[in-house]
Amino acid sequence: MCVDFQYSVNVPSHEQPLPLAGVVVVDLSSNIAAPFSAAILADLGAEVIHIEPPAGDDSRRMSPTKDDVSAYFYVVNRNKSFVTLDLRLHIDRENLFEMLATADVLVSNLRPHKLADLGLDAVALSSAFPGLVTAFLNAYGPHPDELDQPGYDGVVQARTGIIGVTGGTEPARAGVSILDMGSGMWLAIGVLAALYQKSITGLGSSISTSLFETGVNWSAYHLLAHQFTGEASTRAGTGHPAFSPYGLFPTRDGQIMIGVGGDAVFTRLVSSIGLPDLLADPRFATNSSRVAHQDELKEIISLAFANYSSAELVKVLRLADVPADLLAMPEDLLNDPAASQQLAKVVVSEQHLLMPSLPLRINGQYPAIKFPS
Repeated sequence: MCVDFQYSVNVPSHEQPLPLAGVVVVDLSSNIAAPFSAAILADLGAEVIHIEPPAGDDSRRMSPTKDDVSAYFYVVNRNKSFVTLDLRLHIDRENLFEMLATADVLVSNLRPHKLADLGLDAVALSSAFPGLVTAFLNAYGPHPDELDQPGYDGVVQARTGIIGVTGGTEPARAGVSILDMGSGMWLAIGVLAALYQKSITGLGSSISTSLFETGVNWSAYHLLAHQFTGEASTRAGTGHPAFSPYGLFPTRDGQIMIGVGGDAVFTRLVSSIGLPDLLADPRFATNSSRVAHQDELKEIISLAFANYSSAELVKVLRLADVPADLLAMPEDLLNDPAASQQLAKVVVSEQHLLMPSLPLRINGQYPAIKFPS
C-alpha cells in the first residue's frame, strides 16, 4: 500500500459535516466514468480510497498533462486518497478484501469476467460482506453478447444515436464526454439510493449501469418522436427538433443563442425586436407551425438581429424575458462572474488553478475540492 497524498485547498469549509461523512468507498476503477462516480461521493463527504495498479491509472496519461498527471485525472480523482495494489498478487488481493470488510461501497469498472475471476462479482461480495453496496459500470450493460466488450464515450455515442443527431451537415461527437460523466452520475445516484436502503435494512445491494444504458435513456425523446411520426431522426445543429425559433442566430458582430419554448415566449421575442406582425402570420401561429416553417422564420429573425450587437441583443431579449445568451468557450467561464463562486481555488504542482465544484449547494455552499499537491 502507498500513503495518502497531502492536500492543498483554498475554499470555505462546511460548518456541518457533509452528507456522506463516515461513508467509506473503495474505488477500484480507472479512466473516467466510474472514477467520476466515486469523485461525486467524495465531494459529498465520503472517504474514497482510489485503488491503482503499479503502472497507475490510465487517466493519468490522458492529454494534456502537468508534471506527468493529466487534467482528466484531477477532474475525476479529486478528494480521494490513493493506494497501489497489484491484484495479480495474493497478498494484495488479501489487502483489498481487508479494506472491503470495513467499507460501505465498492465502485468498479472491471469487466464482469475479471470481477468473477477475482471473487469481486456481486454474488460473491454479497455473501462475504452482506452490508457492502457494490456499484459496477461497464460499456454495454447486461446483454450477454457484449457483457465484456470494451467501449469509450464516443464509440457508444455513435451506437446510441447521439452522434447521429449531433452536428449540422456532418454528424459530430458531443464536445464533452456526456456518456462518461452521465453514467458516472447515474451510478452515484444508485449508490445514494442503496445507502439509504442500507440505513433501513442494514443490507447492501448491487447497483449497475453502463455507457450504453445512459445513451439509450438520453435518446428517449428521439425514440418517442420517431414512434409518433414514423420519421427518421435528423440533426438540428444548434437548433432543436421540438421548438422554433431555437439555436444560434447571427448578430451584427457575432452570434447569440436563443431558446423559444412556447407561444408566450415567441410573442415577447417578436415584440421586443419590432416584428409584432409575425404574430398574425399563420406560419408562425403555434410552435408546431413554427417548427414546420423554421427556415423561413430563422431568415426573418436573423435580418432583425443584424441590427444589434450580440451584447445589445442579449440585453434586449433578457429584458423581454426571452432566454438568450452569448456564445462562449469553456475557458471564458474563468472570467464569468456567475461561475466565480463555483470555481474552487486549488493548488496543483505549486500552480494556483480554478476547478469547478460539484454543481450542488449544500446549505448554500459548494462542496470543497482537494487536489494532490
